[in-house]
Amino acid sequence: MKHIRIAVVLMALALSATAAFAKSDVLSLVPADAVSVGVIKLAELRTSPLSSTLFRQADKLGGNGEADQFLTDAGLDPARDIDVLVVATSPKTRLGSEGEVLVLANGRFNVERLTEALASRGAVKKSGYYTLPEAKQDGHHGAVAFPDATLAIIGTEAAVTEALEARANGGTAFGMSILGRDAARIDTNVSAWAVVDVTRAARLTGANRLQTRKDQSGQALAAAIKSVSTVALWATDSGDAVKIGAFGLANDAETLELLEDTIRGALSAMRLAVKEKSPDLVSVLRRFDVSRTSDSVRITGTIPGDAIRKLMAEKRAAK
Repeated sequence: MKHIRIAVVLMALALSATAAFAKSDVLSLVPADAVSVGVIKLAELRTSPLSSTLFRQADKLGGNGEADQFLTDAGLDPARDIDVLVVATSPKTRLGSEGEVLVLANGRFNVERLTEALASRGAVKKSGYYTLPEAKQDGHHGAVAFPDATLAIIGTEAAVTEALEARANGGTAFGMSILGRDAARIDTNVSAWAVVDVTRAARLTGANRLQTRKDQSGQALAAAIKSVSTVALWATDSGDAVKIGAFGLANDAETLELLEDTIRGALSAMRLAVKEKSPDLVSVLRRFDVSRTSDSVRITGTIPGDAIRKLMAEKRAAK
């Protein structure tokens, strides 16, 4: 199960979006105090001529034998059975430095086979969920629940029980939170997104610094991002291209100007970096647009499918 959980979390960090927090939506179970949320619409991506290539490549990858056997016993194929995947991080205490991760999956689940597979591997049945002894860390059990055949909830025992309680009460107030309102700025039609409350996320263990390239432009961008309140990223697969975008929010004009200048500088550095190995990308990067408003800096651009396929082919060749 450890390998399965890690794979699910990594998949979730890939990004998706919606501004509607209907009670039937998995986003309605995101904790109201979440400091980061990411969503990926797998159902849309696997039908895209462009993204479906990634699914085919994933099918060819050899996995962990124990994890593969669990999926077989559970009758679960994540690439085909999961339609929407959400991952949210929230603090264990209001001003604490430790975080909890909650993973929500919407799709098709054979609850009977899943619970049997879990029980046979030592999971303990509780009231409406199962605890996972092998996932115990820092005195906290991992847990999983299947409220119905379309929803899976994974996380620490506290996070799962809170999500189940929220579901019984009609959902959380995440949509009305500051981060929820910031997320609502993202177009509902994108394929994937992530939004982060920079200040609060920095308090959590392991999140006190942003991972970037070690070159000068990467360090400058990291410093600029740390000065904003919220950062969001998104991507839209149109079938023959991927449209990507991001924004940073701040109430200080000087901070926004610094962020805009840093992003423009980073784009220039990227163009120079790819000029020799991938000259086609230079013109792509030139068409990226950077704009600033009274409270945000936004960057948007489109990467053609041919360029993406070429990069994927180069990576496969390198391996």
